Amino acid sequence: MTYDKRSEILSKDYLTIADMQDLLGLSYNDAAKLIREIKRKHNRLNTRGKIHIQDYIDYYQLDAIRYQPVAQATKI
Repeated sequence: MTYDKRSEILSKDYLTIADMQDLLGLSYNDAAKLIREIKRKHNRLNTRGKIHIQDYIDYYQLDAIRYQPVAQATKI
């Protein structure tokens, strides 16, 4: 996975099963199981097959600052 692809996935508001497959290199079944496991602990969206990006960050106890989208520079 390229850095740009990873940044694109992590800049979304939510992650899908397909995103988890790409991000972690999992099969469809394993990605779906992981999403269900994350939802047991954190479930902000209450939507099937999707988790909020903050749920992913909380589950893996990642530093949220590293995963915030970079602000775009404004033109003067």
